[in-house]
Amino acid sequence: MTEFSQHRLPIGLCIFGIAYTAGFTGNWQQRANGKPLDANEFLELSARLGLSSVELPPRYIDANEDESALTAFRESAEALDLAVVFAGPRIELEAFRQAIPQARLLGAHTIRCVISGVLCGDRRPLGGLEGWQRHLDATVQTLKQVAPLAEDAGVRIGVENHQDATSDDLIRLCEEVGSPNVGVTLDTGNPLAVAEDPVLFAERILPYLVHVHLKDYRMAATDEGYRLFHCPIGSGVVDFAALFRLFKAKPDVRTHIEMAALGERHIRILADDYWANLAPERRISDELPVLRFWRNAEVDVEWRTPWETGDEAILPQWEMERLLESIDNMRQVMEGVQP
Repeated sequence: MTEFSQHRLPIGLCIFGIAYTAGFTGNWQQRANGKPLDANEFLELSARLGLSSVELPPRYIDANEDESALTAFRESAEALDLAVVFAGPRIELEAFRQAIPQARLLGAHTIRCVISGVLCGDRRPLGGLEGWQRHLDATVQTLKQVAPLAEDAGVRIGVENHQDATSDDLIRLCEEVGSPNVGVTLDTGNPLAVAEDPVLFAERILPYLVHVHLKDYRMAATDEGYRLFHCPIGSGVVDFAALFRLFKAKPDVRTHIEMAALGERHIRILADDYWANLAPERRISDELPVLRFWRNAEVDVEWRTPWETGDEAILPQWEMERLLESIDNMRQVMEGVQP
């Protein structure tokens, strides 16, 4: 593997895919030690690696989200021939009233956002299934207010499956909002958190797809289900060749590498309350692909990242090696699905 690429790859990099390098710890707090990568260094890294775009929130560019700083960042990105995708904000009307003009300053045509902070398909913090449905209803109503603003600005909003939403949830959301400017950001690894197959999930939401996070996981079997843990993109259980064949139907959709967080995700599919809080009416035939993954999951494997083992000093090199491997893997996958 080499850090420098001869050819520009039509994928990009999300800042949250190199969390420690970008200045975050395993629990998403700001790092107190070392010298994290700043926004301009992030641009330079992405260009050196032969990527085509970057994704980040404006606060990463400037803590005060100053307009002149955002404009300068856009100019730097343009000079490096890098497109920009806006990461954030919360799905709140006032937040989007601020974010949409910021997106235009950055030259970003897509804004990625999330419905909630739920992880591992565990909706109990929101009040279980009933609480989730109320939250989803409220999200739909907010997006109905946001949609005209996005349409006027020519910006697309991609609502991510943040280990909380099923494909049914996202289809319902898009249909009820009813705007061509509100669609889905597919995180390719996160369907596994709600016991859905990534490729089947992608097929279902494909008509609404506006943005993609390329994430992969290895899977370790546990007494309660399975543990999803960090790996280079293309070395886990996600079938990226099948996904990129689907993405050919959406040539205007940007795909960004977003390696998993530094903490594992425990998906407790053998617990009764997992299904009660998720979707008790789901058919067993819909779960078979994930059950096959689970049956073949690794055992007696070291699933902890250096953050989890306390080896923080090696994290910058560890993370960069995995990023380089991810880029090489995606290049090979994309070459293999070319017509």
